[in-house]
Amino acid sequence: MDSAGDVPIIDLSKLRGTSSERSAAVQDVGRVCQEKGFFQVINHGISTDILRDALAAAAAFFSLPMDDRSALASDDITLPVRYVTSSSALDGGEVKVHRHVLKQYSYPLEKWIGNWPAKPSQYREKMGKYAREVRNKLVSDLMEAITESLGLGRYYLSSQMENGFEMMLLSLYPPPPVSSGSDDLRCGDHTDYTFISVILSTHEGLEELDRGTGAWLAAPHRRGAEGGSPPPPPSLTVHVGDCLEAMSNGRYRAAVHRVLWGRGDTDTSRVSITSLTNWAMDESVEVAKELVDDRHPSMYKGSTLRDYTRFLLAGRASGSTFLESLKIN
Repeated sequence: MDSAGDVPIIDLSKLRGTSSERSAAVQDVGRVCQEKGFFQVINHGISTDILRDALAAAAAFFSLPMDDRSALASDDITLPVRYVTSSSALDGGEVKVHRHVLKQYSYPLEKWIGNWPAKPSQYREKMGKYAREVRNKLVSDLMEAITESLGLGRYYLSSQMENGFEMMLLSLYPPPPVSSGSDDLRCGDHTDYTFISVILSTHEGLEELDRGTGAWLAAPHRRGAEGGSPPPPPSLTVHVGDCLEAMSNGRYRAAVHRVLWGRGDTDTSRVSITSLTNWAMDESVEVAKELVDDRHPSMYKGSTLRDYTRFLLAGRASGSTFLESLKIN
């Protein structure tokens, strides 16, 4: 297993190789899920054109006139497609936009793609290809490797995954005000209520918390050298989510991450696409009974995606995270 700086790299082609190659790769997946909770993947089988087309489609959406984007705005977090922004007031009353977000349900793709933005042209086609490839060539292989690494078997969650749910989170981080002069925290530290999250972005800015040292690690970003032959594809980063931490009874810890972007001298926006994989809305995520014994009692209560939605609607009044609310004392 290689690494990019302090971030491990998993070669997914090994999961499709010989039995010995697969066994070694499964062990690598288990080790990084346990020790880090985050990693990058290579040789995943998704073409560079599809990755770049998806980022271009996302950027094109955020370039639409505000009237087109605002037509998708809503306070209803249960809608299958929703556009939102986060902002704050600067000294002097100027409003600073931290982030533009488009949330869209994406699995089953045939059920939801008709709800996606009709503009810009080819948005649905390009984003749909990316959603399908991530699901079929990355998420499926990784989830099989993850459950196999836990000793639960390769197909332990196959039916739940087949009948599950996925959402895409498209984000645009505008350039900061010229007066800021430092990196801006655009998305605070958090974990995702998901089994795994897959992040594709145009630029650096994603940071991971190393639980062992308490240090924030910058996720490396490959954009390709000018005139490369050919330039490497954009990086894909994978996070362990809350659901996997709960199901694994705490063996695999959810990745705490954040986004810092830009300094006062940049005029570049950052675009990212996060794919969030989960079970069906009312399918309860429980600790795997095979991972519970006298020495390892169950550490988490069961929960559903609908429970998480209710938690968000309640405004997190308790001040704790949803995962913390599931822990059994």
